[in-house]
Amino acid sequence: MASDDDIEFSVAEDRRYTKEHLWLQVIDREEDEDGNVQTSVKVGVSEYVAAVWGEFIRVTLPNLQELEGFEDPADKPSEKKSSFEGELSDEDILVTLRTSDDVILLDSPFPCGILELNGEVEDSPDMVNTEAYGDGWLMIVRPHDYDDDHFLSPEEYIEFLAEGI
Repeated sequence: MASDDDIEFSVAEDRRYTKEHLWLQVIDREEDEDGNVQTSVKVGVSEYVAAVWGEFIRVTLPNLQELEGFEDPADKPSEKKSSFEGELSDEDILVTLRTSDDVILLDSPFPCGILELNGEVEDSPDMVNTEAYGDGWLMIVRPHDYDDDHFLSPEEYIEFLAEGI
């Protein structure tokens, strides 16, 4: 772990943040036929995590086949439980990050359905280190209830980090 004096990282301005150092970027909002707003959110890890814990050598995303709502292609379409690839509760592990010295488990910030996983980060974990706010994203989800105000703005996240450093 780096000393507090030499931590260097950036904070993207167009995201919201969790106190667990995940970033959230709304990429789509649409209203369904019942008038409910459906929000699609891209999720990633703040550069702060790699700056503090060190370079990630392994990234493990959820195993969709173990999640509720997963539809096995061998099943009949009429037996589909959910329109998502898998469901996460706010108590489920969203991602496991491994450094040479540590294992970091980050929980899902909200109950959600997984729309897409970025499998490239499992094959090339360095993407999370070098492109945290770009191609190093983890997944795209549809939260069951999403409100920007429940998460930190970039300014609030910087203040939160400053309090802990």
